[in-house]
Amino acid sequence: MVDTREDVLARLVEIAATIPNIKSAQRNNIDISEDQLPFAVVLDGDEETDDIDDRSMRPPHRPTLARMTPQIVLAQQSAEPGSDLSTLRRELIRRVLTDTELNEQIVKTGRHGNGAIRYLGYETDLGWGRLMLGRMVVRFMLKYSLKPEDL
Repeated sequence: MVDTREDVLARLVEIAATIPNIKSAQRNNIDISEDQLPFAVVLDGDEETDDIDDRSMRPPHRPTLARMTPQIVLAQQSAEPGSDLSTLRRELIRRVLTDTELNEQIVKTGRHGNGAIRYLGYETDLGWGRLMLGRMVVRFMLKYSLKPEDL
């Protein structure tokens, strides 16, 4: 069995853990303590398929293109979280878009190599704490071929 979605999410956690100075990288855990800052959390996000607009009556067991949009939360507490978050953001984007293993997971799913990884943007959420706590959600879109017989 191959579940590309699970493989991709696990790889994103591994990639996030390689960002310099990240103390903790986890999946779907939003209960992070101050001593784990800076941290990265990979949230599963949503998934859509091309079938939503498909009126072709394609057999249900045939592969379809799926687009997953995981979110990665980065948080840092410091005197200047904006600059620190920019550094974490830059490192995350570079690592995700250039990761050989992740790219191979996505591209290999399609017969025509139609997989793709795209950076969609980010949102910030700066809040007051003892020091400034800065959080950012970085969004990616990963397109792959979902093959029901492989699940």
